[in-house]
Amino acid sequence: MTSSRSLRRLVTPGILITTLLLVAATLLAQAPAKSPTGTPQDVLTYHGDNFRTGWFSAETTLNASNVNAQSFGLLQTVALDGRVDAEPLVALQQPIDGQGVHDVVYVVTENNSVYALDASDGSTLWQHNFGTAVPYEYKDYDDNVFPLMGILGTPVIDRTVNAMYVVADVYNGSTDSFLLHAISLSNGNDLGPATIIQFSVKLLDGTVWTFSPRVHLQRAGLLEANGSIYVSFGSNGDIEPNMSRGSIVRYGASTLRGQSRAITDRLGDNVSSYYLSSIWQSGYAPATDATGDVYFSTGNSDPNRPTYSPNGNRPDSMLRVSGDLKKLRGSFTTYNYFQLDQVDADMGSGGMLVLPDQPGNIPHLAVAGGKDGRAFLMNRDHLGGYTDGGPDKVVQTIDMGSCWCGPAYFVGADGAARVLTGGNDGITSWKLQTSPSVQLVFDSSTGPDPVYGLAENGGTIPVVSSNGTTPGSAVVWFIQRPTTSSDQDPGTPIVLHAFSGADLSQELFSSQAGTWTHAVNSNANLVPTVANGKVYVASNKQLQIFGLLSGRPSTKASAAKAPAPSLPDVVSCPREVAPLAVVEGGASGVHEFHGRVCQVSGNQLRVALTGQQSISVDVTRALAQHRSVLLTPGRPVKVRATIDEKGLAHAQRVLHAHVLRELRP
Repeated sequence: MTSSRSLRRLVTPGILITTLLLVAATLLAQAPAKSPTGTPQDVLTYHGDNFRTGWFSAETTLNASNVNAQSFGLLQTVALDGRVDAEPLVALQQPIDGQGVHDVVYVVTENNSVYALDASDGSTLWQHNFGTAVPYEYKDYDDNVFPLMGILGTPVIDRTVNAMYVVADVYNGSTDSFLLHAISLSNGNDLGPATIIQFSVKLLDGTVWTFSPRVHLQRAGLLEANGSIYVSFGSNGDIEPNMSRGSIVRYGASTLRGQSRAITDRLGDNVSSYYLSSIWQSGYAPATDATGDVYFSTGNSDPNRPTYSPNGNRPDSMLRVSGDLKKLRGSFTTYNYFQLDQVDADMGSGGMLVLPDQPGNIPHLAVAGGKDGRAFLMNRDHLGGYTDGGPDKVVQTIDMGSCWCGPAYFVGADGAARVLTGGNDGITSWKLQTSPSVQLVFDSSTGPDPVYGLAENGGTIPVVSSNGTTPGSAVVWFIQRPTTSSDQDPGTPIVLHAFSGADLSQELFSSQAGTWTHAVNSNANLVPTVANGKVYVASNKQLQIFGLLSGRPSTKASAAKAPAPSLPDVVSCPREVAPLAVVEGGASGVHEFHGRVCQVSGNQLRVALTGQQSISVDVTRALAQHRSVLLTPGRPVKVRATIDEKGLAHAQRVLHAHVLRELRP
C-alpha cells in the first residue's frame, strides 16, 4: 500500500509517475463525453470533473421513478466538528489502513478536520485535524465564513498516488497561514511536509505586492491539472481592498513545490488603492480544458473609479490563462463592469463552466454569470474582450436571475446537450442549439420558489445524476439556501430538492437536509454529491446521507436524528435618534453609518446602530440610481448619506458591510 510512504518517495523514480500524473490529468480534463457505463464512478473533484459539468453520469440506482417520498429519504446523519463549505468527495473501493476496503465519502470542515466516512452507514474510518482554525475576528471580523475559517475550498483527490490535496487556514494565536497538504486516503496522514503558501508579485509600477493570509480566503475549490495543483484566493469580503487581490498559484502535484503564480489586479497605488478582482465563484472551482488552460471568473474592484486595464486589472471578468499561469489566453469583461462595482453586483459570485467540445462552427464554449442576473455563453477561443459602452461581444446573453451560483451540463435522453443555470429565476434547463446558429434555447424550469433563500443570497448550484443518456434516469439535485437566519447552533434549515432532468417542472423530492448558521451574511454555497445510489449533503456540523429506503443498511454508526433547527434571530429596532446625534461635526458632507437593517417601509430604512440606537434613512436616491443592495432585516450594511437642513438623512449608497466589528456592544 502507498499510504506508509511519503509523496516525495512515491515519485522518486520520477519519469513514470510524472507521466502517469500528466496523462491522468489530461484524461480528466477531456472526460465528459459521457455515456452509460453501468459502473458507479468516483467523485474526486468539485462538480465531478475538471470541466465542472456537475454531471454524475454513471448513476445506475437512482432515477426519476424511484426518487420520491415513498422510496427515497434520509438514511444517516453523521455529526461533524465544524461547518462544511466544501463539496463531499467519494472514492469507491478504497483501502483503509487496518479496516479493509470501503466505499468512502470524504468531508472537510471549517474546524480544519478531514473525515473519511463509510459511504453507506456513515461510520468514521478515520479523522484527522490539521491545526487550529482562524476566528473570524482575526480576519477583520469578516463573517462571510462564520465563526471559524479553516478548510473552505473543496479538496481534490488523485487515486493514482492515493492522495487528497487540501488547503487549511491555520491560526497560531497571532497570525494565520495557508498550508497545502497531500494526505493519504488510507489514513489521513501527510504524505510529506505541508507547504506554506507564500508568494510575491511585481506590479506594473515596479513595486512588489506580497500575499497576506489575513486578508484572503481560499474559497474556490482546488484544481488538479497539468501535473499541478492550482489554489486560488479571494479577499475577506471588501474589507481591506488596499491589501487584497485575486490570485491563483500553482504547485507541483508530486512535490508540493511552488511553480508559478498570477494575480488579477497588477495596478499599483499610483492608479488606485482599491484592488480585489477576487476569485470567489461561490466555491465553484476553476475549470480546465483539454489543452490544460485554466478558466475562472473575477469579482468587483474599485467602486469609486473605473479600473479596468488590459494589462493591469480585469474586474467582473471571465479569464482563460495558460496552464503555467504565464499567459492570458483570452478574457471577457462586461461593458458595464464599473456600474456593477458601484453596487457590489460582481460577476465573481458565479463559477465558470467549460462545455465539452460541440459540433458546429463554435466547438469550444463556456458559460458563466453573476449577481446581476445575466449568464453569458462564450466562445472559448474568442471570449469577448472588453467593449467600452457595449454591446458585449459574446455568443449570447441570457437571463437567469441574481446568482451566487454556478452552471451545470448534461446530455439528455434525446441526445441534446443542456446547460443548467441556477440563478434566482430558478433552476433552468437550456437546450444547446449548434446549428444553424449557436444559442441556448429555453427548455424547462423549476420556477423561482425552490431556490429562494434570504433575499441577497440568490440562486444555487445544481448537479445532475443519470445513467448516461438512458431515458428516465436524469435527476437534477440542488440545495435551497436558508430562508431565515440564526447565529445559534445548529442554525436554520437548508433543503435538498430533486427534479426530473427531462422536465424541470416536475419535482420528485424535497426534504430538510441540514442547517446553516448566520445565513443572513454567510452564504450556504452547498453542493450535493451523488454516487453509487446515495446523495451526500454536508452542512453545519453534520453530513446527511440519502438513498433508497428499501436498501437501508444495518448501521455500525449511530443513526443519529438530524438536530432540530434553531429559531430565527429576532430583528428589532432600538430607540430612534436623529442622524445628527450620531455624527461628528455638522450636517455638511457625506456621512457613513454602520449597522444592521432592522426595518424597511417603502423608501424608509431603519438601521440599528451600536449603543441601542437606530436612525431612519431615506433611500429614494440610492434606489433610483441602483446604488442599494437588497435590504433584508438583520443584514449588516454601511450607509453613505447626506443630512439636509431638517436633519433628515438621505442615502447616496447602501453597501454590504461584510463585517461585524462596528456592531459589537
